Amino acid sequence: MSFHQMTKIVGLNIADQQQLDVFRAVRGAVGLLIAALGLYITLTQGASAVWAAIQYIAASPAKLQAVELSTIAGAATGLGGMALLVMKKIDDKGLGLFIAIAGGMMAAAAVMSLFIPAIQTEGALMVVLVATAAGYGVMTVLDQTLPHEHPVAGPEMAGRERLRMAMLMTIAIALHNVPEGFAVGASAGNLNGASGTAFSIGLQNIPEGLIVATALWSIGVHKALAALAALATGLVEPIGAGLGVITADSWALGTPASMAFAAGAMAFVVCNEMIPESIKMTGKLKTIYAAGVSTVLTAIALGWMGA
Repeated sequence: MSFHQMTKIVGLNIADQQQLDVFRAVRGAVGLLIAALGLYITLTQGASAVWAAIQYIAASPAKLQAVELSTIAGAATGLGGMALLVMKKIDDKGLGLFIAIAGGMMAAAAVMSLFIPAIQTEGALMVVLVATAAGYGVMTVLDQTLPHEHPVAGPEMAGRERLRMAMLMTIAIALHNVPEGFAVGASAGNLNGASGTAFSIGLQNIPEGLIVATALWSIGVHKALAALAALATGLVEPIGAGLGVITADSWALGTPASMAFAAGAMAFVVCNEMIPESIKMTGKLKTIYAAGVSTVLTAIALGWMGA
């Protein structure tokens, strides 16, 4: 439903609509001004801090490897985007099954590679529990602030509504990739755990990339540009990995707290996005079995790796 349709329903006249249009334009201009000011401050004042953080991470092979693993996992969204280039029709059931498998792997990685090692840290029980809840809570707030839908399945929508949905969904997926990178960075002290976490995140990033590319293609973006945009949403993960590395080193319980926060964030993605989306696409029974088997096999593999 468009803005003007909504105003008609509540009984606003043309003059009221024009005033509200002016208000929205002013609000948008103020928002752009604030964003420009923030960008200017970031570029002028934050460049030295960013460079110092890069040097700090590069000085440690383990930290650098964690960021590299996160970059590879993030780049997997590009693989999903590239799939659009060769696909004429997207099978919702097949995509939903893939999402369920990836969700199971992500759940196992969150528990085995992040939560359990964090809670086993001496004196970190309460910190880990609070951090896990905080990770879940932050993702909940993000989901409510930037609502998004996956347009692969479902009825066709009007052009303006589809454009808004595609943009919000792309932004939201890019933002929730930050804590996914955070999860890998927080595991820098346990490279086996970091590898398992990065692998599971990378696998679930493939359908995410396909979803983003499909959404943009549906509003008229060229397939190649849509695939590049999908790749870009994943390349924010190294930023999250850097934050995870620095947070883990900034205080005594930073590592278990960071790992627990990331575990909570990943749990939200699995419970709120991946499993419900898979159920819509492929059905409850197939989702339950695919996710369950995937969780068990991934847990066995991570245990064998020593994650």
